[in-house]
Amino acid sequence: MKPYLILRRQAAAAITTAEGIQAEISAEDCALDDSEIESRATEIQSLVAQTNRLRTRADTLEELDRARIAGEALDDPESGGPDPVADGGVPRVPAIARDPREEGRCGFRSIADFALAVVGQAQMRHDTRLDTLFRPEAAASGMSQGVGSDGGFMVPPSFSQEIWDGLNAMPDNILARCDQIPIEGESLTLIANSETSRATGSRYGGIRGYWLEEAEVITESRPKVRQLKLEPHELGVFAFVTDKLLRNAAALQVYLFRAAMDEINWLSGDAVLNGNGAGKPLGILNSGCLVTVAKESGQAADTFVQGNVAKMWSRLHARARANAVWLINTDVDPQLFLMVTEVKNVAGTENVGGLNARLYNPDTDTLMGRPIIRTEWNKTLGDVGDVIVGDLRFYALGLAARSPQIRDAVSIHLKFDSAQTAFRFMFEIDGQPYLAAPQTPANGSNTLSSFVTLAARA
Repeated sequence: MKPYLILRRQAAAAITTAEGIQAEISAEDCALDDSEIESRATEIQSLVAQTNRLRTRADTLEELDRARIAGEALDDPESGGPDPVADGGVPRVPAIARDPREEGRCGFRSIADFALAVVGQAQMRHDTRLDTLFRPEAAASGMSQGVGSDGGFMVPPSFSQEIWDGLNAMPDNILARCDQIPIEGESLTLIANSETSRATGSRYGGIRGYWLEEAEVITESRPKVRQLKLEPHELGVFAFVTDKLLRNAAALQVYLFRAAMDEINWLSGDAVLNGNGAGKPLGILNSGCLVTVAKESGQAADTFVQGNVAKMWSRLHARARANAVWLINTDVDPQLFLMVTEVKNVAGTENVGGLNARLYNPDTDTLMGRPIIRTEWNKTLGDVGDVIVGDLRFYALGLAARSPQIRDAVSIHLKFDSAQTAFRFMFEIDGQPYLAAPQTPANGSNTLSSFVTLAARA
């Protein structure tokens, strides 16, 4: 007997028991006292809950069984495929066999299984699992769009999502910390604050409020705004995999996903910090809002000292501090342990010791209480951009509103003569800081910003 039928029998037995208990309670000659009735009522509730669980499990097993039967019928060349109508006119599962345990994978066990199906397609071995994945993008010549392997096949969405999820989980990923904005069309224009000063009459580009006497007329004010346009630029990654590696599914998935994630993360992260805005995002270091703090008087070359930390922090906008992070090059690490407060002799003429400045906490890996993120995109120690402090929520990151975010395709034709399969990964992104320029505070002369770096120490 099938497992789901056994579960249905158990559910029926449980509900019969519950009905018997209810009949006992409802009998005219019931001899049970109140406490016993309450106990039996609790037992009924437990049996009803058990019945519901058993029925749910039975429904799931029955669906799996039907899907398995339909898949076997597709794989059997003698069967001619499943009967499209059965069981009293109730349609069976679609002709494309899908494993319910692999939602979004279109029935493929791994990306290698998918790639091998594409290779088989070119060898006239049609795999019905590819029917919904045909992408008509033929090459410039010599190929037709009528053959799926000529145009290419999209990678099943679950595999693409795995790359995107892995990208967000990378330790140096900064995209997830930015203010991500989905873009439906080709571009999106936002209304942004044009404020450069917090002085009265300049806030929000010209909004001004007044204290009023009774019945006094309010003086008008008009804010100035600017347009912030995000137009996602395409980032493409090609990866060639040999047919020999394709036959090793586990190794392929680890290698290919890691390579794609790392390259997409590297290029997009580098653009967020260093992009020039031409065909790619405008990076923080090239933006108009960046504040660059001067080095300390007499500071040695290629150093990062506590005076730098204090002054950089003082130039960070107060609203950006609670969520700020320090982006640093790993070359800066040794400098973090050298931050001490010097102790001089009574005359103040020479150093006789030092105390931990308590700016860097190695236990929590924080500087001024905020997390440190080490990246390859920061410049080396001593150059502008080796250390940046800021709140990445003040960086507008436009992503094409697609699901999954990374679009993939595979083709065997580019390197057919050398038995290699090509995988293509496409990612669309644009971005720039929300602020166009540093802000001058209402009281004070030093400008503030959501992003601050340090001048060169050569």
